Amino acid sequence: MPASRDWSDDVGALRRFGLALVRDDRFVFDDVTASRLVDRWVRQSSVASVDAAATGRLDGKLGAFARFLALHRRHLTKLAIDDAEGRWSEGAPARGGALAARAIRALPLELREPLLLVALGGLVHADAARVLALPLSRFQERLQRAHERFALQLDAESGSSPAPARANAPHLRVIK
Repeated sequence: MPASRDWSDDVGALRRFGLALVRDDRFVFDDVTASRLVDRWVRQSSVASVDAAATGRLDGKLGAFARFLALHRRHLTKLAIDDAEGRWSEGAPARGGALAARAIRALPLELREPLLLVALGGLVHADAARVLALPLSRFQERLQRAHERFALQLDAESGSSPAPARANAPHLRVIK
């Protein structure tokens, strides 16, 4: 496989994953800020993934996703400390956007990460569990809860009653 093709696919998947992950109404208020933050973290993750592959910890793609998650979590911790010290105002009003995007933003981080790794990152369950440093069974349980809460959130925002055949919904990707 040509390395350049693989790398460009990985960077695109990492960027899509990152943009979906950082769009949090409490801390990132616009798409320009989110894009700049993600681009910076993608560059840092790319360099770190090359180092991780050289030391044999994780391959390039998994290392980049793991480093990106570490940067995001560190950023959230810093923002939570700033918020506790009163440097941030009370949350921003909910932004507009597509129904599915708002439903994903409403998920807690521990459920949003597995869902986005599989849906936007293109990772299989075993690789995504390695990136999150979780046992496969715990990862699959979180992914299942994420799908359920995502479906409930979509139903709540659209004002419709829950449909029994959610597994066939076009916005959910079933991985076997």
